[in-house]
Amino acid sequence: MNTKRKTSDMLVATAQPATTTDGVSLQVSGLKLSLGGKNILRDISFSLREHGINILIGPSGAGKSTLLRCLNQLHADWQGEMLIMNHHARQWPGGTDALRHQMGLIAQKPAVFPCSIEKNVTFGLSSRERKHPPAGLIERVLRQAVLWDEVKDRLHESAAILSIGQQQRLCIARALALSPSMLLLDEPTASLDPRSKQLIEASLSQLAETMPLLCVTHDIEQAQRLGGQIIFMCDGRIIEIASADTFFTRPERLEAREFLRWSTCDCS
Repeated sequence: MNTKRKTSDMLVATAQPATTTDGVSLQVSGLKLSLGGKNILRDISFSLREHGINILIGPSGAGKSTLLRCLNQLHADWQGEMLIMNHHARQWPGGTDALRHQMGLIAQKPAVFPCSIEKNVTFGLSSRERKHPPAGLIERVLRQAVLWDEVKDRLHESAAILSIGQQQRLCIARALALSPSMLLLDEPTASLDPRSKQLIEASLSQLAETMPLLCVTHDIEQAQRLGGQIIFMCDGRIIEIASADTFFTRPERLEAREFLRWSTCDCS
């Protein structure tokens, strides 16, 4: 367990610099973040294609959730390069709020508002659109979140009556109502029952056909089921990027092999 290569250049996965690239929705290069004098993210570089599932895995404290918050601009002091839909993140048309609409962030714990299911779906829209939602919008996004059949007859009831699993799917529908370019999901099924987890995984697989998804999970079996691209992080660095088939059968890095075997690694 102590046969680690210590230099940072040996620990960082190789990636191309951020440039305008056809078919790429997100390109990150040299992303760094320090909080309270501590390096949290170290030279992060990766890209997401225009659709498909991307899974962030790694031990607790690796920086996975922090990376999602940087992408969503909840941490503003990051350094490096971030191109989203071929626009620089810091120069996004309409500013940070407009960018966050494009980067829908789903937290581990669902946060529903004290209003109806319907109003929760339209919460992020403009005041005019909230009063008169685009035709079919509410049904469309609730179907995408695999929730429509369960709530279609009680849209005007309080969202608080929903189960935790239903509330999480409602949060996904609310994000989709803003027509995002991609979804960022931070352990979206961590505290849910098996049935809710299955429904959300089905929703994510369907959504990934039309947009990129970046999902943090500690559930290795879930990562294998969802497939796509695996991004393995440890100690604030990306250690390995590979397809799910390759990563779970033939991981290249010692750190990845140890993580898959022991659910821990020593990358510092």
